[in-house]
Amino acid sequence: MTLRTDIIQHLIDTNNFKSYLEIGVEHGTNFQTIQCDNKVGVDPDPESKATIHETSDDFFRTNTQTWDLIFIDGLHHKDQVLKDMKNALKSLSSNGFIVVHDVSPEDEAMQIVPRMQGIWTGDVWKAWLTLRKTRKTISMYCVDTDYGCGIIRKGRQELVNTGGLRATYKNLTENRKEWLNLIPVAKFYELFS
Repeated sequence: MTLRTDIIQHLIDTNNFKSYLEIGVEHGTNFQTIQCDNKVGVDPDPESKATIHETSDDFFRTNTQTWDLIFIDGLHHKDQVLKDMKNALKSLSSNGFIVVHDVSPEDEAMQIVPRMQGIWTGDVWKAWLTLRKTRKTISMYCVDTDYGCGIIRKGRQELVNTGGLRATYKNLTENRKEWLNLIPVAKFYELFS
């Protein structure tokens, strides 16, 4: 199975990226595996494996560096993820990528905020959908693996029209492919190699 780490490393290797920023490091499973010249991990938990222990808001407030790849896997609440994505776009190199984890929850309980179960995506998908509906100057794909690995880069996209449907889990299940721009893993490798 292709995991977020595989997707991130593929993008770094294929594009010869030199800088990597991870928002939400926790145990460091992903962060410690990624190979990149300049790696920074941000997590407010002092027990995390991050290299910087502060909130993503605080980090972005003082950050002056641009990043080739930014991975967002922090607080899985729509409003925070939306802030993280917008801040990441401001800090992204011109040909860089943002990867957002947990964009495609597998069941309704998995996406409920506050957290109710072990495997939890939160409502990251709602933040994703907000950008799909409002930002023409980026290109967004969600790879259908590992609870949804969203890929964002600067470019152009046709805005998704939800037809006035509310952002409920039921409506997501009925419109998942269109709303998330869901693609299979094979298509990811075809588009990004």
